[in-house]
Amino acid sequence: MNATTNPTAPATTEKPLAVGDGMTMHYPNDAYPFVIVALSASGKTAKVRKLKPVDVTTGHHPDHLEGGFPVWSHTYTAEERASMMVVEKDDEGNDLEPRVVRLTKNGWTSLGTPFTAGEAVYHRNYSY
Repeated sequence: MNATTNPTAPATTEKPLAVGDGMTMHYPNDAYPFVIVALSASGKTAKVRKLKPVDVTTGHHPDHLEGGFPVWSHTYTAEERASMMVVEKDDEGNDLEPRVVRLTKNGWTSLGTPFTAGEAVYHRNYSY
């Protein structure tokens, strides 16, 4: 099973990463999309920004319903990664720095939270 069949499962990246590629932050049952905005020369450190989650306001619909609750599962295209990036602001309205994600012996991680590289995936199940 890989990130294509299970968006919350870790996956490996076969090609070198580039600015504009996607990354996915994983929680136990959900996955959240990010886009790479800067990459170190070694390719082992990336700066990423969040992507806006898809919903009906972005022209998307839930993948399916479970118990009447929506389940969203979406892999972002290159065009969506470019147009749906979110620049977070601090209390004074200044842009926050992008999140830093590093490749470790255990895979991609940021402050202990696992990431996978290669695709930006949003998976959210509102039934639990």
